[in-house]
Amino acid sequence: MSHYQGRALERGTKERKAAPSGGMGMVLKVLAVMAVMGLLAMVPWKDLRRRYAIVDHVTVSGLRYLDADRVRKRAGLREGQDLLALDLTRSRQMVMLDPRIESARVKRTGLRGVEVMVRERVPMMAVLHGEPWEVDSSGVLLEPLQRGAVADVPMLTGEDFSRYKPGTQIRTQEVQRGLAWTAALGDNALRLAGQVSEIDVSDSRTTRLVLMNGIRVVGPTWPVSTRQLSGLRATLADLEHKGMKPGEVDVRFDDQIIVRDPEPAVVAVTEPASVNSQ
Repeated sequence: MSHYQGRALERGTKERKAAPSGGMGMVLKVLAVMAVMGLLAMVPWKDLRRRYAIVDHVTVSGLRYLDADRVRKRAGLREGQDLLALDLTRSRQMVMLDPRIESARVKRTGLRGVEVMVRERVPMMAVLHGEPWEVDSSGVLLEPLQRGAVADVPMLTGEDFSRYKPGTQIRTQEVQRGLAWTAALGDNALRLAGQVSEIDVSDSRTTRLVLMNGIRVVGPTWPVSTRQLSGLRATLADLEHKGMKPGEVDVRFDDQIIVRDPEPAVVAVTEPASVNSQ
């Protein structure tokens, strides 16, 4: 029987001899990993987290009436907070609980910053709530930022809204009428909104406007056309130019602007008491 002593046998022998060294290499790798883990365990992670993984600034954008501190407090965000423990979704929900906030976003900025982006509700009218409060374009009731201080907007009269809580969306016909008139008068081409101080909706058949100069405008329940309001603006400008101040301007009839003189003042006349001499 012949014996084969070629390269195949030599290669097999070398591989079998190399096996022990491969096993030793695995042992060394395991020991190295254990050593690294031991070193990592000695690192003061809590101290490093408290020192470096913290919020270093909170910015608020989109403000119009509110102040940044109010929004930060509402969101529960402040400098020095644990950056890894922040719940931005909850912060946004807390901001949205403010009746004056229409929408909000909260996001991280940079390495350690947080930004709160808000859009405030814009007052369109003032309403009676024991004292003047505000409503926005969708009828949401807004408590004044300061007692007795409201935006420079028309006052809706004819109904009291004291029974409603802040943030309530009021859908009564009176509020809808007032908002419709406010929107119509606010047309940039008309420039009438700034001239109106009061919108009276106490009568279901007519809406009465009181202008800043005291002139009263009588209109239908809902706003008249832009053409009719444009005629009102031209009439008011002409009256002012002539130095005339009517008592009332009626816009209820299409293509007609009726100007009525002020009612004459009623003077009470009393007869002098008779004196009886004795």
